[in-house]
Amino acid sequence: MEKADPSSGEPTYAAGTETVVAPFGRAAKAGTVFISGMHSDTNPSPGLSVARSLRLAWPGLRIVGLDYSPESSGLHSDVLDDLVCLPTWRRAHLETWVEQLCRLLEPDDALLIPCLDLEVRLLATELGFHDKILGPSKASLDMVRKPPADAAERLGVRVAESETDTSWHAIDRFVRRSPHGVWVKGEVYDAYRAYTAGDVLALGSVVEHTWGGGWHLERHVAGQECSIAFAALNGRLLDAVFVTKALVTIAGKTWAGEVAELDDSLRDGLADLVADARWTGGGELELIRSWHGELTLMELNPRFPAWIHGASVCGINLPAALVAGRAAGRDRLLAPGFTRVVEEIPVNPALGITPFGWVAGGLPRPADKHPSGMSCLGQRHLVPAERVEVPEESTPTSATMAAQTGGFEELLAPPGPEATPSRHLLLPLFAEQFRALKEQVEGLGKVLLAHSVKTCPQPAVLREAARLGMVAEAISLAELEAADRHGLASERGILNGPAKWWPAADRVRCWAFFADSVAELRSLHARLDSGFQLEAEVVGIRAAPVHVRSRFGIPLHEPEVMDEAAELLGSLARRLGATWGLHFHFAQSVLGASRWQRECAAALGAADPLADQMGGPPAVLDVGGGWHIDDMPYVRAALEYVLEYGPAAAREADPLLVLEPGKILTQPTVAVVTEVLVRRESRKHCDIVVDAAEGDMPEAPYHPHPVARFDGSRWVPLPPGRDRILGRSCMEHDVLGVRLDLSDVQEGDHLAFGMCGAYDTSMAYDFGRGTTSRELGHS
Repeated sequence: MEKADPSSGEPTYAAGTETVVAPFGRAAKAGTVFISGMHSDTNPSPGLSVARSLRLAWPGLRIVGLDYSPESSGLHSDVLDDLVCLPTWRRAHLETWVEQLCRLLEPDDALLIPCLDLEVRLLATELGFHDKILGPSKASLDMVRKPPADAAERLGVRVAESETDTSWHAIDRFVRRSPHGVWVKGEVYDAYRAYTAGDVLALGSVVEHTWGGGWHLERHVAGQECSIAFAALNGRLLDAVFVTKALVTIAGKTWAGEVAELDDSLRDGLADLVADARWTGGGELELIRSWHGELTLMELNPRFPAWIHGASVCGINLPAALVAGRAAGRDRLLAPGFTRVVEEIPVNPALGITPFGWVAGGLPRPADKHPSGMSCLGQRHLVPAERVEVPEESTPTSATMAAQTGGFEELLAPPGPEATPSRHLLLPLFAEQFRALKEQVEGLGKVLLAHSVKTCPQPAVLREAARLGMVAEAISLAELEAADRHGLASERGILNGPAKWWPAADRVRCWAFFADSVAELRSLHARLDSGFQLEAEVVGIRAAPVHVRSRFGIPLHEPEVMDEAAELLGSLARRLGATWGLHFHFAQSVLGASRWQRECAAALGAADPLADQMGGPPAVLDVGGGWHIDDMPYVRAALEYVLEYGPAAAREADPLLVLEPGKILTQPTVAVVTEVLVRRESRKHCDIVVDAAEGDMPEAPYHPHPVARFDGSRWVPLPPGRDRILGRSCMEHDVLGVRLDLSDVQEGDHLAFGMCGAYDTSMAYDFGRGTTSRELGHS
């Protein structure tokens, strides 16, 4: 292949080999380079990769591997001339560690390239600027902390949406509005994918326990993973490379990549960033490239990536550029990419082989992900915590906390003489939610609002729903009868669910029903043949989701099922003299607004082929599915999406749109008042035990409930914090509130939980009171 002139002093390699064609000039003032982070497995530290790159440039350079555990496998490599194994961070003394490093760097020709995230930060904190440490200063690190919004702006790329408020309420909202999941990211290390608020809370605790620091949330961005690695000295960009990840491990670590030069725009932006930060050392920008070519910055790591030698063998040796202290030329030939291979090597006799103990089950202990002990370093809190900038408008105030509670505490009376826990109905909030929903659907066409009886069968709520002009949506004949008794006439009611004809009756009258299965359609024909009397103006079927697994509905996207369902539905409609309709139901609070609208449009798309077989369009399209209380502002946009991208019948035939929003109306209508029984302090947080339990709030583990404390004159919302509220029972999962600030809460205080309507009320049960549940089938 064509080779550059060795006399030019530019780095030149034979692409596809590890053979040096010409030296990388003089290695500045380096005679010995210490490199930390030497562990190398499927989740490697960068140290060995950096060492191999330096050996590629200078065969005679003295390279010393530095680590904090003999289990760091890269210490065995023959690339190293020597090794230094300092005490593990579990027992290391900070001042002694500083003295040891300074002693190693005493020779005039000694340099250190730190390759461990927390180590980089600790060096910057303890030693400040040190001309023999090729790593960023504390001021540099402060400029690129997570989330990397400032760095993204300087580079001219996007930044992933993030949430730094880790209260349960904020987490729940952010996850629900992230249709592709989120990442739980530690301040300095670790990232975990999550899809639910519960997973986020658990993983956040793992990060805090493992690394001793805080964390934030980042919305997942779909696309191709890629990175920019760079080397800079005193704010001067020396060289950089763009790598597109072609193959990753199960842990998401790069195994193969495509290598390319940066375009001028990215290089200029990166040069400005490192200049402003006065950056020294290696670095990595982790990016996602969308299918349209847009780049989103995920984070900036303050050291070389573990794949850096892959770029070196392709022709861009950033560790060599850093040690040489000069910029590399860009008129070079690059190999198109690199891949890793597994290689066995003999162990270093000075270290020997670490004896791995056998455990129950006969499996050997797997290699530690972090043998260098960085998690121990994090847990010791020797590295100052990064201060995440929280926008002023995101800082909790009494006004913002009241907004998050839905205002329930303003309607709640002071604690009275009644025993606690006690349940309090806040009926004005039901009417308020109804009016807000009415505004959302105004102008969408013919819309009928239905009250889901199962979310709140309390007589006062049923009467209020009837006063507001709603109809009842029931999952059983017992519910339909209860609604009828309190003003929601059964002849205007809707029957849904898999067992809607229970308890058995000889005669049923309703406005509409939707069969949950083909078997139910067959059964109805058989029951009518046997004398069952059924009156309904609309007969319909419930369509199963297309892309989400559900135990409910008919899979109309399967042609054979569609044909049989259409035949049975058509004959049933003719038999009853009724029109027909189609229903979709899946909990919006689970999917979030954007996924819900796509699933709804896809499922209702069956209306068009059904209309061809039924001989006419549907008279009714019914949509339901537990809308989350926070998502009221998204209702209209979601319905507009369904009407635009769903079946043509929704636009051309102008069917009646029935909306069953479920708990969005009833969730705020009840509060539970409880008394604090026990306060338990610990070094890190506080737990309190109250006299309520999971039976009083069965939904407590699944969504956040705002909490207010009675301060003697009024109910005051509790701010976010690190404390927990525990139920009175002996069940491990009886936890009623998490990530709250309970510093002002004392034994004997009264607390009130909001958002206890819907299933927290309709599914509540006696527990831990010394009573037994009623026998099945008996009052």
